[in-house]
Amino acid sequence: MKLGVISLGCPKNTVDTECMLSCLDSALLTTNPSDADVILINTCAFLKSARDESAGAINEMLLLKEKNPALKIVVAGCFVSKDLKTLKEKFKGVNAWVGVNNISDIKTAIEKGGEFVNEKPFIYKSSGHTALLNPYSAYVKISEGCNHKCSFCAIPSIKGKYRSRAIQDIASETAAMAGAGIKEINLISQDLVYYGTDIYGEKKLDLLMSSILKKTKKYFWLRLLYLYPDLSLIKRIVKVMKSDERVCPYIDIPFQHVSDNILKSMRRGYRKKDILEITAYLKEQVPGITIRSGFITGYPGETKADFEELREFIKQGHIDRAGFFAYSDEPGTHAYTLKGKHTIKECETRRGILMLDSAENYAYNKNSAKGKTIKVLIAGMKNSTTYAARTQGNAPDIDSYVLVKASKKLDAGSFCNVKITGVQGYDLKGEICR
Repeated sequence: MKLGVISLGCPKNTVDTECMLSCLDSALLTTNPSDADVILINTCAFLKSARDESAGAINEMLLLKEKNPALKIVVAGCFVSKDLKTLKEKFKGVNAWVGVNNISDIKTAIEKGGEFVNEKPFIYKSSGHTALLNPYSAYVKISEGCNHKCSFCAIPSIKGKYRSRAIQDIASETAAMAGAGIKEINLISQDLVYYGTDIYGEKKLDLLMSSILKKTKKYFWLRLLYLYPDLSLIKRIVKVMKSDERVCPYIDIPFQHVSDNILKSMRRGYRKKDILEITAYLKEQVPGITIRSGFITGYPGETKADFEELREFIKQGHIDRAGFFAYSDEPGTHAYTLKGKHTIKECETRRGILMLDSAENYAYNKNSAKGKTIKVLIAGMKNSTTYAARTQGNAPDIDSYVLVKASKKLDAGSFCNVKITGVQGYDLKGEICR
């Protein structure tokens, strides 16, 4: 069976795709949909833009099926769990539907077709995540679901309550990855901070990190993505980070906003003073740390004063990387019921302004790197003489690169020391140290 895969959405979806592929060990992957016997589309439904992208991918593959009626199309993921009835009515040529809790049913879904959607909570084990789409960099999902009640987010209604995997199982998975040559392991979750509360009765992310590091002596990078702001746990994380050079001095904390009025409306359990305390602590305790965050623009009720407060925070350089997202009005969320809505154009305009503010800070930080020697992980070739690489301060898929000039062949997944020579757009430029 030749299998074509379209994996949409965030890295958590990537892991789900890999878990489905792990159930299909006899499948031959093809990058050309026209050659495939089966097309697997793993969808995202977090925002309207994601649903539109997913619907577009389904439509495109159904057009391919008109030319090849024997082609099987399997649609999986969040969109299926959220809107199965609507999708079935709209896309009648789809052979099978697989929800987020039915990953292990993928083989049967391909063979027999039909619907595989139930609400029984699913969480994968290390034995179910053996296929990786990247040979040197991997995502490891340490939990499923979310217990937060953020006003703008529909994830809890799709994914269910927070469910942690066992420390031993995660450590076994990461050790196997490192032993197989994976050089970068990115821990992901809807909220890493909440890890352990459901099965151990308290937050255990720092213990999980220590267990992962103790399980193998192999050199790899361990990176943390998606933490809810919590200074007490962050202090414990920093201790582990400072104790082992394999832990990237990098942390991703989606603050969403800094105005107390907006944070309260968003139902976020912290305020601006907490954000300032967290960023100050991280920069003091871990010099050179990269702090990434995410912010929503045009949230209902966001005044010009709220927006200017966020702009000033960005300009002050409290964070090093940022993603900005125009508010998406999602049915079923509390924010959907609020007054004071902005137009899509206004949300996008504010997003654009913040992106420019952030770019100015980033340009300054990049220029300060000139002349420094930094260890990088080679990601692959950019062109015949240049390689794309990342530092510990650059996460995969979302951050920029170091463009490395090299006269000899460099293997993807190898570590090299590079001297930074300049900047090119959002990227740094460097040369291999002799």
